[in-house]
Amino acid sequence: MADRPLSIDIRRPLLLKANDLVLLTREDGNFPMETPGFGLFYRDTCYLGAYALRLHGTDPLLLMASDAEGMAAQIELTNSQLSATNGESIPDHKLSLRRTLLLLDDEPGLDGPVFVDTITIRNFADQTVVLPLSLAFHTTFESMFVLRGAPAGKRGQLKAPTWHETELRFCYGGADTVRRTLLVEFSLTPIVAPRTTEQTVAHFELSLAPRASQDLIVTCRVDERPIGAPVLRSSGARRTADDMREAKEAAASRLLDGYARLEASSKGFSEVLARSLSDLALLDVRRGEQRFTAAGIPWFVGLFGRDSLLPTIQCLAFNPDLGPRTARALARWQGKQYDNETREEPGKILHELRVGELAHLHEVSQTPSYAAVDSTLLFLIAIARHVGWTGDLGLFQELRSNVDAALGWLGRKLAEGKGYVTYNGLAEEGQPINQSWRDSGTGVLRKDGTYPVPPLALVEVQGYAFQAMILMAGLLRRTGDAKQAEALDAAANELRERFQQDFWIEDEGCYCLALEHGSRQVASITSNAAQVLWTGIASPEQASRVAVRIMKSDMFSGWGVRTLSADHAAFDPLAYQQGSVWAFDNALIVSGLHRYGEDTAAVRITAATFDTAHGFRLGRLPEFIAGTQRQPGDGPTRTPRADPLQAWSAAALPFMVAELLGLSADGFDKRLHVQRPLLPDGVDGLALHDLRVAGGTASLQFTRHGDRVRTEVIASDGLTVVVA
Repeated sequence: MADRPLSIDIRRPLLLKANDLVLLTREDGNFPMETPGFGLFYRDTCYLGAYALRLHGTDPLLLMASDAEGMAAQIELTNSQLSATNGESIPDHKLSLRRTLLLLDDEPGLDGPVFVDTITIRNFADQTVVLPLSLAFHTTFESMFVLRGAPAGKRGQLKAPTWHETELRFCYGGADTVRRTLLVEFSLTPIVAPRTTEQTVAHFELSLAPRASQDLIVTCRVDERPIGAPVLRSSGARRTADDMREAKEAAASRLLDGYARLEASSKGFSEVLARSLSDLALLDVRRGEQRFTAAGIPWFVGLFGRDSLLPTIQCLAFNPDLGPRTARALARWQGKQYDNETREEPGKILHELRVGELAHLHEVSQTPSYAAVDSTLLFLIAIARHVGWTGDLGLFQELRSNVDAALGWLGRKLAEGKGYVTYNGLAEEGQPINQSWRDSGTGVLRKDGTYPVPPLALVEVQGYAFQAMILMAGLLRRTGDAKQAEALDAAANELRERFQQDFWIEDEGCYCLALEHGSRQVASITSNAAQVLWTGIASPEQASRVAVRIMKSDMFSGWGVRTLSADHAAFDPLAYQQGSVWAFDNALIVSGLHRYGEDTAAVRITAATFDTAHGFRLGRLPEFIAGTQRQPGDGPTRTPRADPLQAWSAAALPFMVAELLGLSADGFDKRLHVQRPLLPDGVDGLALHDLRVAGGTASLQFTRHGDRVRTEVIASDGLTVVVA
């Protein structure tokens, strides 16, 4: 996701989501026009670009804000000294304002996705006050791409806002023949024109006796439908604060349905893991019959390949339902032809799909874009791992034609790349157009900081290909296709033998980043080399040396493994992939380290990642952090362009925990294996409840006893737990 937002600072937003609806506000609940990047977003369109509550023209004073529930935020405000409408003065701090911001989708009586702002004002002054309160709105239905710096492209007709009694309507007839509407409804009657001149500001005069309170409920209904279809009508319902409270509680109670639960002796660790799982659940998206894990908020609420698949792989132990949902959605868009612009190829899995106006008009390439060399490999891995965990061949059989097409793509890539999976493409300046997770223009550099020459074979991509072939061979053998299984096993073994020779840098004790044109090594030391361990393609001796190399001070920052060595010519700790630290990357590294018995390094990276999460609000890991060296008393360093909520970051710590505990499953034999369990530093006891394997469930208790971790089966239904 190399297309980064431009000159937008959203480091500390309140962030809410319900299905496709996303809200980013300042901590006081406002988002004025002068703060770009905030707003109410729906399907790649900003439906509300500015929204501000003011008391007699002044901003209230912020006392507290929390968006821990994910779909709701609680905000406490008070007043500075004000002049009331009746001319009297309202002393400072005598008014209590509580705002509950709530996003809901498909709730009974709400007629589609809504943003509800419930404002409760209470008067603690000794006299009655007449409070002038205003709510200002602004929108032009801007594309998400335009907010991030893309050209505006063809535009439709933006209609003038209109009032009807207690309703304010904004409407845009898009050039894509879609009518987008924002209908704002108020529970109290506002003062509007002709008494005021602002057509998009609702004014209220609230008379409050001493100790009295008043509720004002603002409901913003989002709607898109073809131009010519009947217009959105008012719901007609007068909702109360109690109604909204009940709706919020119902939505919150459903959020983690289907997820295993974790309890730890460390309350802080339990809270961070609960936050991670809640964030993953929050990123669930339903569009018609399709359901998938979105990549992140705010810019990537959509269907992605790698970015949607990896979290489902990482979260398999906590919710095995995520993988099939995303795999089915991606299968719908699997490539069928060759297209140089979108990089579509037969059998290839997409990188990114957009659904807004610019996408409908094909003014952006994400319609979808297939510019990812690894999505197809992860598609195969996700399906195989799900089948192995659940013991259910249904997904494999349902998507068999898609699997065959993906394997066909892999076979062609290996043939084209002389035994390796490669990608090609140069920008006009000679800069590679990268298609791995290091997809920024500077994500793949030679040791001296110059650009390599494509075709490029990335080190971890070969590992993904190896794992995909090994796992798929196992499924094919189980379904009776021994010939194809043997062919895949043979191809995987040949790849491993070549790989261990061609990618190894003996004097570094590490794998190179890539092979470029002419099979020359791109000899940069990167975290990608350690991701290889997760895939199983490394030899035990090479894996041991890689573990030592990545824990040296130029690679391990104290907060995690850097994407690029601090000794590299292009090292920049704040840059996207030139030395920053990514949680998902470190999670794959931890898995690989435990796989090869490098437990000390695995535990150390997990502890660093937990410390990182603990250093951010709500214990939420951002997309990436700065690769600055950790010093005593420091906290993790935020980076300006990292997304605040990313699916594969949310899945990182759950995956680390599952891998340290040595959890794996043989779904066909209804067995849950616990192999060489480890506990994170500072956690002496940990319980996992309602793990689901092959239709059975289990709850396990892990307890530290000296240097060992004891596993106790608390409960098991239809499942055998094997501890080794």
